[in-house]
Amino acid sequence: MEKAKKIILLLGARGMLGAALAERLNREYKVIALGHNECDVTDFKQVARIFGRWRPWLALNAAAMTNVDTCQEDPKKARAVNAKGPYNIAQSAAKYNSVVIHISTDYVFSGRKNRPYQENDHAHPVNIYGETKLEGEKLLRKTLKRHIIIRTSWLFGKGKDNFISNIIKRARKEKVLRIACDKYSSPTYTLDLARAIAKIINLINSCAYQDTSYGTYHISNSGYCSWYEYAKVILKSAKIARVKLEPVKMRQINFKARRPVFSALDNTKYLRLTGKPPRKWQTAVKDYIEHEYM
Repeated sequence: MEKAKKIILLLGARGMLGAALAERLNREYKVIALGHNECDVTDFKQVARIFGRWRPWLALNAAAMTNVDTCQEDPKKARAVNAKGPYNIAQSAAKYNSVVIHISTDYVFSGRKNRPYQENDHAHPVNIYGETKLEGEKLLRKTLKRHIIIRTSWLFGKGKDNFISNIIKRARKEKVLRIACDKYSSPTYTLDLARAIAKIINLINSCAYQDTSYGTYHISNSGYCSWYEYAKVILKSAKIARVKLEPVKMRQINFKARRPVFSALDNTKYLRLTGKPPRKWQTAVKDYIEHEYM
């Protein structure tokens, strides 16, 4: 008789990363993939009911309010989704002894550092989005021992507009694109992040995983760049040559919320755990554009 697959409860499954995770994890696990309409993470009773029904071995929270400016305009909603949501999940996970993997962000950092952030660097957000994501991290740590927090950055992938799709759309309409040259981080392909998370889940599922390996990990594609450098690689990969890129400073762009200037992530801890670093961001961008986007 075939051994029953372990149950993974995937919340936020209709988002860009959630869809990639559902596709990747379905091969080895029974994935209960729920979007916001099927499970509102801000509703404790609803979360508790779903945990009670499925009693998952592992819960993976990819649900979040990620629009930085919208979070700034509506901090109450941002806090409900990004802070209370993980807390609700952690409480139910504790009741059913489930492991929780929670997706967080490079925006928990101030951006004042001049080299990639490590997991134990001091977190000091500069906007509501970062504040609420950090609050969610703290509540999860306080509530549940068996957890993993994965901070990532600048996600792109199929299923939702992202920096790459926006640059290509603009390049087809405009002759000059003004792009910030003084904001840096690490682009991350959802396909690569989903693979990395699957590796961690498989390790947890094996006898080799130690309780000391729970905690926080930074996972992004390797290397970092400015938005301007990112845009140059995008246009080259998309074979769009007729557009001029004009570098500008962040202060010249009218954002509602402040952004950390430098928030690239150091992947060394993930490398030590799995033995292999994520591929370079340039390779991932080219692969996405050639095989998923165009």
